[in-house]
Amino acid sequence: MTILSNFGQRVRELRHKTGMSQEALAIRCGMDRSYIGGVERGERNISLENISIIMNALDVDMSYFFDNERFSTHSSLVKIEDNKALSERFVYHIDFDEQVISWQVKGIISVEDVNKTAFDLKIACTYLTKGHIKLLIDNRGMVANGQPFVFSPDVNEKLEDLQKWMLPHCQKVAVLCNSKLMKNQLDRLGNRTGMSQISQHFYGENNDEVIAEAYNFLGIAHNSLVT
Repeated sequence: MTILSNFGQRVRELRHKTGMSQEALAIRCGMDRSYIGGVERGERNISLENISIIMNALDVDMSYFFDNERFSTHSSLVKIEDNKALSERFVYHIDFDEQVISWQVKGIISVEDVNKTAFDLKIACTYLTKGHIKLLIDNRGMVANGQPFVFSPDVNEKLEDLQKWMLPHCQKVAVLCNSKLMKNQLDRLGNRTGMSQISQHFYGENNDEVIAEAYNFLGIAHNSLVT
């Protein structure tokens, strides 16, 4: 496989993980769809400037783009599971003693889902002490067809708004990720919102170790939802 072909395959697999079509990626890059298609087929000798544009559209750092974490390009784009109730894909819990709001994402989340869950989470924040709330977020269940996936760009924009709202309410935020791709994505999101000042994102093969690290960061001994 040539350098250009390998680069194009990497673009295609990350595009699939974010649920974007070639057209959607092209729009975010300000490029023609045929150009993106040529890049993915390894037919374009792409410039450094356009590499940077594409990576930003995919919302990944250059260091991650060339990481050895790879994904299948044969699976279809992730679709919203309309037959699965939101209550099955998103659950949350409030620990009043520890001042912790924990939640789990167990499936595909749409923009409409974020709007609904954001309302519930904002209400939950009013039950606890502003500036002392700890968030424990478990995204390890975001898996489709046996493979991890990340939030779509549209969902990330909604999460960005939610993070900005929650920032002054929170003391610490720990997020359990399903892949290095998600960790990189959320690191970038946290840098944009300022949440990175108080948050850490965890990923590893050993779930017990990952949970222990998150608990230690938050200063808690247990959680009834994320175990």
